[in-house]
Amino acid sequence: MADGEKKCPKCPPEGAPAWMATYGDMVTLLLTFFIALMGTQVPEGQQVQLILSAFDGSLGNLDGGNTLSPGVLAEMGATVESLPSSTQGKGLARHIQQVSDLFKPEIKSQKVRIDETTKGYKITLASDFFFKPSSATIDYNEGVDILRKLAGSLKQGYDGSRLEVIGHTDAGAIPPTSNLAVRYPTNWELSAGRSATVVRYLVDFGLAPERFFVEGRAEYEPLESNATPEGRAYNRRVEIYVTVDRDR
Repeated sequence: MADGEKKCPKCPPEGAPAWMATYGDMVTLLLTFFIALMGTQVPEGQQVQLILSAFDGSLGNLDGGNTLSPGVLAEMGATVESLPSSTQGKGLARHIQQVSDLFKPEIKSQKVRIDETTKGYKITLASDFFFKPSSATIDYNEGVDILRKLAGSLKQGYDGSRLEVIGHTDAGAIPPTSNLAVRYPTNWELSAGRSATVVRYLVDFGLAPERFFVEGRAEYEPLESNATPEGRAYNRRVEIYVTVDRDR
């Protein structure tokens, strides 16, 4: 345009509009994606499921923390195939909420704790509200009432689920002068005895005995340090793992 000439008000601006650069990049990326998609290499079925599992739900910001390696979600200890279905997951979430609501007073007073796991959920019972020191006998009526309520919730929810009951103690030794030292010479016997007692009550309250597995872990899986009374109290517990059948 010569000097002094006026610009045409209806003429478009010189050069390509700014949005064309973004549009061109997008088309190039789409072309690359479809070339890769139509490639000759066919990934294994498990790898495909791992890829698709990352896009379940929304494509927005995804929570981090898990590294997807071929075939296994290492941090969860389970493969994609072993994870519950969407329908089952929602049903399990509702059941956990119902159990949490049922035990709301006990949870508030720290007698019971409920946590979700990759295969179901875990119910933790604080041993001090059920057992006297160095004893595997439930001497408190409140403890019996909690177990009765727990049996009712397990019958109403997943009646065929596997129930693994694990007893834990603190690191304190059982006094050799105690009358119970002969029956429970170490924390191994005490922890196993407490879990067996819990199972016996739950069976008496109507749960099928073949659903149960009993273990004792003594003081070897502490939640807190055994150096303080509070830490030892947290470590004295009975855990009930409720494993839900993924085919139901």
